[in-house]
Amino acid sequence: MSAIKDGRYPIELNGKTYHLLFDLNALDAVQDRFGGYDKLDEIFNTDNPNMVKDLKWLFTLLINEGMSEGETEVTEQQVGKLIHVGNLTDVQNAIYASFAYGAGGGEKTEDDETDEDGDEDDEGNLASAPQN
Repeated sequence: MSAIKDGRYPIELNGKTYHLLFDLNALDAVQDRFGGYDKLDEIFNTDNPNMVKDLKWLFTLLINEGMSEGETEVTEQQVGKLIHVGNLTDVQNAIYASFAYGAGGGEKTEDDETDEDGDEDDEGNLASAPQN
């Protein structure tokens, strides 16, 4: 019998490791707000007038879901300070990767293990997130 993986996807921003967790709570919240997780592409579309707000909300949700017991939750304001134009695409890719990682029960996929050059990346490195 194998141990159940926790499904958290580690990423590093500003020198700190965060864990994104796309669990049932997150799926439920995404369904309530957007109509379903299949709307992620629409959320991140530059034609979406609420893209920045939606991204901050979703990233905050996933970070808070991925926190260990007893950690202080982050606010959207704090998360907004972690994201900038230079890492916006990386953050979006990490959200997609966390969904795939959580859906796989915390098992790494081949895409998680290698970057575009075919080199292995460290767990939690944003370069290991799938590219659009």
